[in-house]
Amino acid sequence: ETECKETSCTDTKKEEETSSSCCDDPVCPDSSTASDIPAAAAAVVDAAAAPVGINTDQLGITNFVYKRTRPFHTQRLLGLLNLWPIPIKENLDIKEFSNKDKFKEEDGSVSPFVGVLRSKGFVWMAPNKWYGANEDSYRHDTAMYWSHAGKHLGITSAGKWWGTIEKEEMKLYFQDNEREYERILSDDFVTEEWSDRRQELVFIGTSISQERIESELDKCLLTDTELDYYRQDALRNYQLTLAAENAE
Repeated sequence: ETECKETSCTDTKKEEETSSSCCDDPVCPDSSTASDIPAAAAAVVDAAAAPVGINTDQLGITNFVYKRTRPFHTQRLLGLLNLWPIPIKENLDIKEFSNKDKFKEEDGSVSPFVGVLRSKGFVWMAPNKWYGANEDSYRHDTAMYWSHAGKHLGITSAGKWWGTIEKEEMKLYFQDNEREYERILSDDFVTEEWSDRRQELVFIGTSISQERIESELDKCLLTDTELDYYRQDALRNYQLTLAAENAE
């Protein structure tokens, strides 16, 4: 089943899930980095209905990391996730799940996510509305954690991006682990403008197309024009927040 906390998720199979791999405030570094892909791929095979003695190479298990430095348009991303192919069986059969004919839409199209067995990482989602009733400006500062395995897909809050606080304040969290502090600044602060806000998703699967998956996800990113408006709204939101804090 797929799971989502977003009210705009229309798939009736989506339910809520809480991620236990991230701290609350601010977001802690995730253990699901690119370095653990081989071990994760092997675990996927162990958990699936793979014939005894078959390794990841023989099953065509491949992996890649999707990285981008602009936010997803929330509605476009959720629309894409609503089309995620759902295996019928609870026990995942790798050969069956990689059979694209079983997941064809009425128009003959096939989801690029067919064959994806495991995916996880951080996502950056743009607010739908910055001000007024039902505003969700919190998205700008909130890292979301994407966790998917077989029939289960969830996107949940992982706390705040490190870039929401000053580096000196951030350093206090790493008084006993300065090396990790330096690693985060080096590896996770990917842009000067947006600090550690980013898309970083690991995909593991059989017979998957990196090009097609990246293409579909790229369509969900903000366009250049949308990003320009995002900058203006983010700056205004920061100014209003600062003014409110100073007035207290």
